[in-house]
Amino acid sequence: MRHAILFGIALSSLNPALAQDAAEPSEWDVRMRRVEGASAGVRRAAEAVQETAKSINDNGALENLPLLSTQLSELNKMIISARLAVSVSIEEAKRH
Repeated sequence: MRHAILFGIALSSLNPALAQDAAEPSEWDVRMRRVEGASAGVRRAAEAVQETAKSINDNGALENLPLLSTQLSELNKMIISARLAVSVSIEEAKRH
């Protein structure tokens, strides 16, 4: 109970300007979140490719080749998206 009260007091004493900054991230923060999201998507897509490739290799599951091809295409799209997010962020940083 004390922790909840202390937490409430701490929240109420926050500077309203800080609360506004948290509610409205800057353009740079938004761009960085897009880069982070894109990189997470690349990681997940690469992990899916790895699992399928391992399955094909270990079990000889050649029926998974079309799935692997689809996953590789998705990974390629994710990489292009991540590169674009990084490029846009770099250009934004150069302008400011």
